[in-house]
Order: sequence, then C-alpha cells, then structure tokens
Amino acid sequence: MSSYFETVILPLKAQSEAGKSREQVLTILPWAPTPTTNVSYTASNRVLIIGAGADVEFAKVGINAPLETFVFDPDDKRYSGAKLTGYLGRYALHVVTADQDHSDSGNVGKAMGVANGFFDQVLDLCETPMIEAAIKPPGYYYASGSRVRLEEALTEIPELIGEFEKPKFFDYNPDICAHGRSGQKGCRRCIDACPTEAIISIGEQIEVDPYLCQGGGSCTASCPSGAISYLYPKAQEQIEFLRQMIRDMRQQRESRGVSLFIYDTENSSDLLQNLEALPEHFLPLQVEEIGSVGLDLLASALAYGANRIVLLVPESVSGQVKNSVLRDLTLLQGVLSDLSLSDYRIEQITEPGLILNEVETEQKFDRVATYAGIGDKRSLIRNALEFLHELSAEKLDTVALPSGSIFGEVALNQDACTLCMGCVSVCPGKALEAGGESPALKFIEANCLQCGLCERACPENALTLKPRFLFDAIVAKRPKMLKEEEPFRCVSCNKPFATHAMIDRMTQKLTGHWMFEKPEALNRLRMCENCRVADMFNEGA
Repeated sequence: MSSYFETVILPLKAQSEAGKSREQVLTILPWAPTPTTNVSYTASNRVLIIGAGADVEFAKVGINAPLETFVFDPDDKRYSGAKLTGYLGRYALHVVTADQDHSDSGNVGKAMGVANGFFDQVLDLCETPMIEAAIKPPGYYYASGSRVRLEEALTEIPELIGEFEKPKFFDYNPDICAHGRSGQKGCRRCIDACPTEAIISIGEQIEVDPYLCQGGGSCTASCPSGAISYLYPKAQEQIEFLRQMIRDMRQQRESRGVSLFIYDTENSSDLLQNLEALPEHFLPLQVEEIGSVGLDLLASALAYGANRIVLLVPESVSGQVKNSVLRDLTLLQGVLSDLSLSDYRIEQITEPGLILNEVETEQKFDRVATYAGIGDKRSLIRNALEFLHELSAEKLDTVALPSGSIFGEVALNQDACTLCMGCVSVCPGKALEAGGESPALKFIEANCLQCGLCERACPENALTLKPRFLFDAIVAKRPKMLKEEEPFRCVSCNKPFATHAMIDRMTQKLTGHWMFEKPEALNRLRMCENCRVADMFNEGA
C-alpha cells in the first residue's frame, strides 16, 4: 500500500556501522513527532469506472467480488459535462443535462442506485483525467492508455477497502493569514503551491480539506506569516532535532565541514534503494515530503554548522513543489552570494549518485549558532540570516530579495498619499500603523509579509512593495515614519478632522463638478461634519 497511509514519520541520523567507519549509514532514530489528530477514511466496495471501450471491459473482468462496479461513459450524448469530486470512500460524480430551456446537475451515484450517491474508489480511463490535480486523492486511479498502470490499479483497489487513518498534517491560524482583508485580495501562495488542490479561498480566509491534503508541505513553506504550519512533524521540533544532529556530528568531526543531505519518503524511496551509505561528511535528513522543507529549516541548518545543503528533488516531484523548493533555494543562494559566504553552498539534485564520490572539505568552521530551534517561522529565519550576516566580512545593511519574497519594505509616494489609513486597516502583519493623535503613517519592516494588500487597498496607488532583508533586528522592529503632517482644521470651528493632503485631493477632484460650482459648496469640504451640516441649513433658511 502507498506510504500515504503510513502514520509514523521518522527522521534519519547518520551512525557508524561495523566495517563502514568512513561512511554514513542511514539508520532510523528512536524519535517521533508530537502526535497530532488523525483523519479517518471509510471505504466500502463501490468502484466507479469512467470510460468506454476495451479497457473498461478488461477492468470489469479484473475487478472481482466483493467489489461492485459501476460504469459511466463520459461520451454519453445526454450529458453536456461531468465533474468528479471527493476522496476515498466519498467520491461524487455530477453530470449536467442541457436543453433549450434549462440545465441542471445530477448525481450519477444516486441515479445508479448507489447508497447516499457516493462511490468509494474511481478508476479513470478517460483521455483527459477527471481530476487534474498534480497529486491525485487517495482512491483515485488514472490509467488511460497504459495497460501496466491499469493492472497496477486493479491490484491496489481491493486493498483500499476498510478503515484507514493518516495524520492531520497542517494547522491553520486565520488571525495571521494574509489571504484577504476588507474585500481586498492578498496572498495566495499556499493555494498556488498545493499540488493536491486541497486549499481553496473562502473570502478573506482559506480552507484546507484535510481529506485531500496529503502532507506535501509546500503550502507551509510558502506561507509568509506561518498562518498555515506543518504539524507532523512540527517545524520547530524538526529544526531543534537537526541542531542537535549537526552539533553531535561537528563534535565527532572536530568542527570540520558538515554537508546535509535532505531527501523525502514519498518521492525518493526508489532512488535510494541501492544507496546504502553516504560519504562521511554527509549527514542525512529524511523528511516525509521535500516540499515541506522551507526557508526556516534551510537557513537554520546553515547557521547551526551545515556549510553545505543538498536537496534531493526527483523528477517525479510535482511542478508546484519544485517551484516552492527552488524559490527558497534561490533566495538563500542569493543571500550567501551577497554576503560573500563562498564556503557555504546550497543546491538541489535529481539523482543521489551525484554526491557519492565527492571529496570532503578539511576546512574547519568554528563559529556556529547555538540558540535553540524554537519560535515562529519568521523568527527562525531572521535569527539564522542575522547569524550568517555576522559571519560575513561584507557588513551590508540589507540584501535585495527576489520578487515574491516574504520579507521587505514598502515605499511610499508622499505626494500621492493622503493618510487615509486604508492600508493600515488591511495590513495582516501590523506592519503599517497610524500615528496616534496626529495624522501619520508608520512602518515596521520586521512585520511586513509582502502580501500586497496595502498596495491594492491604497486608492492613490501610493505604496510599492520592495523585497529585501534588513539585518539589523532593532531597526527592523522599530516603527519608521513614512509620512506625517499637521491635521487640517475646520475653517469654521477650528476642529481637527482630516489631513491637508486629503482635503487638497478632494478639492482638486471635485472642482468643476456641478454640485460644487458655488464657492460656498466647495468650501464645505473644508468643514467638519457638524459645521458642514449647519452651513447647509443656514443657506436654506
């Protein structure tokens, strides 16, 4: 059965083995992640075959009792379309019938007499998959055009009858999510990164279907705030464990260089079948999914003393996951280059054999970070990058980051800004804040998620995102004044009620409008709400 339903995820540590003292052997440690809640599937014997032709007949013969088969022909002229949704034990197929007057949707399962209308498993033999996600849900088999895949599916389908459990891999905190605010659309990194299409937008928040989620982790690696986080294992647990592994190996190697080899359970098992050992300087780290390896783990590993990181990203990995890994790898490579830390390297490979014959470095690395691997995602990244900055002879204040990065500043066009505070109301990270008693806009760079909500909310297009990393934590956490001005006072009662920029902009835009042709009407824009109403009544008296 697929490792999808395995409920134990264990990291691997390099240990010695008799006769292989100069090599690192992959051995499972007695360490397991903190338990999380489980997601349960219940599957009976109802198998839906979608398609037509000889393969369908072959499948019907190959699926034996107690399995019960149902066949749907997608080319049936009675239907103008069909949509398949669901997961193991709960697949629903809906079709659309159309005529000149109306169209309605029908549940195929109910029409076929299936109890509650759900199928347990699906064998898809259509030319185009009914489910297009890069990673298919459990219980769905796409075998069109391949008798080998079809036979494999017929072998696996009987094994998925019964009750199954898997860990809930994620946690979601909507309070710090940057997906949307006040009707404005913001970050959608997790949606774009999910290869199972388990994440959808529900207005200003997201929703993750735990039955579709297969723990790929690229959503958590992509999230700028940590609103969606990996639970099994938790990132902090994995990073703290990695710190101890690197520390122990450095002690054994007398502070010489340590190379970290990261691979996953899901995609790399076949490639590693014949790989019994690694060169001595390589420390192997097994993760459940390579997409879960984010900037927090990579940067922390460098700070803790791994002067080189190699990620095994096989060709079989989905495009979304590859893009997620490449984005963080490219960012970190750029930071190392800007800091002139040429002794530190990070790269990805597709074949593990590429590193077997590499010669180890004799160089010693005496300075490593010793702080514990605890804290939120952004704090872990910041701590690691600040430490690498300390190692650099290039004492740069900032380094530029690629577009789409999760750190940066916002640049303000002061002439365009009216201090309306629309940006403040939508900022999920509280990076933008009002000035208090006087009209002002302040910015805290450490809190900025680069989600773009402020850009979209600004009616004057006065804000621009600028991805970068500011190394000085004190400066990054200190409020920076973007714009400040004296409040505009009512021309009638002298009460402060707006900003000069706002009144000037309103006056400019409304001059010439037929409702403001009279000077007294235009002058009311310069009055507070009470004086404006009183002036209108006095004019009519």
